[in-house]
Amino acid sequence: MKILLVCAGGFSTTMMMEEMKKTINGSQKLNLEDFTLEAISVDRLAEKINSFEVILVGPQLSHKYKAIEASALENNKPSVLLSAEIYGAMDGATVLKQAILAHKKHQMSLTD
Repeated sequence: MKILLVCAGGFSTTMMMEEMKKTINGSQKLNLEDFTLEAISVDRLAEKINSFEVILVGPQLSHKYKAIEASALENNKPSVLLSAEIYGAMDGATVLKQAILAHKKHQMSLTD
């Protein structure tokens, strides 16, 4: 699965990406080779969006989420606005679960 993390500057999402990788590495069911994770600043979204399957948005961009969500939908990608609580705690496991769930829901909607 290809997951794109987007924030204002790309710095905090890089930390979240590392926490997600730790979760994957610590899992008996998941393999890091099955995932592509990249963290970017929001100004690079348009150039990157088509290379990814799920768009995760940091809470500091909540004021821009409607536009980001619209762009994701235009490109047939699910997006998730991460909560400040989960993001602030750098809870990589929960964020990974949200990404997987968004991807699965999107895949199911394509078959309906």
